Amino acid sequence: MAAWEYFTSQKQWEAYLKDLLKTNDKALLRAIVLVYDNQTPEEKDKGESIEDNCIGFSKIDAKEMGDIARKIKANKALTKGELAKSRNKMQKYWKQLMIISKKQAEAKKLQEQKELEAKLAEEELAAQKEDAEKLERFRQDIETLRKCSEEGISCEYGICDECPITTGFQLRFKC
Repeated sequence: MAAWEYFTSQKQWEAYLKDLLKTNDKALLRAIVLVYDNQTPEEKDKGESIEDNCIGFSKIDAKEMGDIARKIKANKALTKGELAKSRNKMQKYWKQLMIISKKQAEAKKLQEQKELEAKLAEEELAAQKEDAEKLERFRQDIETLRKCSEEGISCEYGICDECPITTGFQLRFKC
């Protein structure tokens, strides 16, 4: 389990995310794209923050951070200046990143739960199939025993003394 799964307060999240953004380039780039993806399509097209919905980039950062996000999405490397500026600007988006992380974690848990339930259902179905096959073999063996004992019809093997079906029953048949 990841450390953040044990967080009990927003202060823990804030410290963790801000430190992560300062120290981890990969996390920084991912965070920029995640916040950018929260922008509405219109905001992305215009390169500005239009709606006051507290998600995506702020009006001040929308143009510059949107350009950086598009650059990241195009797999282009950021300059040292863009990285430094992004590290500073992204600090204020920790709460959005916390919400995104929690949603992703919840979605992951739900997916894992669904996969586990599907696996259990599959195993249950396999067990039921195996039980049905065993029951059918048992019924066939009982029918073979019935024919042998009641009708005197031996099985297709004709080896009653060595018959795997009647093993344990031969003593009763001979008496």
